[in-house]
Amino acid sequence: MKLSPIFCDNAVFAENKPVRVFGEGDGEITVEFAGAAVKTTACGGKWSAELPPVKAGGPFSLTVTSGSETETLNNVYVGRVYLLIGQSNAEFRLTESNTPEELYKTDPLFRGYFVKRPWITPDVMPEKWAEAEADNVGAWSAIAYLTGKKVREEKGGAVGFISCFQGASIIESWLPADKAEKFALPPEQLHIDHTFPEYTAWNRGGVIYEKMLSPLFPFSLSGVVWYQGESDTTTGEAKIYKDELECLISTVREKTNDPDLPFVIVQIADFDPRRDEGWRAIQDAQIKAAGEIPGCAAVVSSDVCETDAIHPPTKTLLSERIASALIRLTDQPGGQAARFAFRKA
Repeated sequence: MKLSPIFCDNAVFAENKPVRVFGEGDGEITVEFAGAAVKTTACGGKWSAELPPVKAGGPFSLTVTSGSETETLNNVYVGRVYLLIGQSNAEFRLTESNTPEELYKTDPLFRGYFVKRPWITPDVMPEKWAEAEADNVGAWSAIAYLTGKKVREEKGGAVGFISCFQGASIIESWLPADKAEKFALPPEQLHIDHTFPEYTAWNRGGVIYEKMLSPLFPFSLSGVVWYQGESDTTTGEAKIYKDELECLISTVREKTNDPDLPFVIVQIADFDPRRDEGWRAIQDAQIKAAGEIPGCAAVVSSDVCETDAIHPPTKTLLSERIASALIRLTDQPGGQAARFAFRKA
């Protein structure tokens, strides 16, 4: 019996959502959590169990039994669980930002999980849930840390942030391969990141989806933050970007069995050396997608981030906006009034 890597000590489950536990093995498996127990049978070497929703709280223990094997997860909480996906501005570490170190706080109810990138050895963080500590959060994504910290301050309760990112990644690699094929463009219409030799390990249709994103499913989530687009800024790509983003959102919602799963789309920041027609068109496509897809919010970064760096070091105000959007969408699922969090006047 083998649990999926996301199931380990210190895990956080989404409140008021089904608790789904899954892994590999054979035969009958029993999962016990928060007073509930469910049995399931492995099929084709894989298994998945679903337990009823649980209100925020903890600590709990989760026990999985298969024959003579038993595995127990300790110090498990139920609260808000958010998934951060995207490229380098999602990855941008807290230590790389201009956030003062005195704001790095120890908080046992704020936890982060880092999805391993198989093409990078060793990767930055171990693939496990970790409590926020003043001396370890510097290696976390600045967006994940600052956004989660703000949610904790505003709402209390446990908060977990799953970080799943890859710098210089194209949107097609985040889609299932068969769906990515439908958005194929001639090479001359593609941004250089599609074919840049250093990025070919992950920049192929379906690669990140298969290796990093899909193994998380069907883990229940409170919401998703998408921060990507700089690697798709040609005029040709901008014309299909909204449809690709809608495909990504519908795929994640389908795989998590959550048709109303909130999505926050972070509009790429202004970057003066590259803000040409394609760049502006991607920004417009991101706003348009948030306006047309229910349960989404757009967060504008241009008025709170530097314009002379593709990785703006100021992430605090942007993260506060993301946190506000997540809270509004989480507390008002599917609400039309919650579609837009912040827009530049």
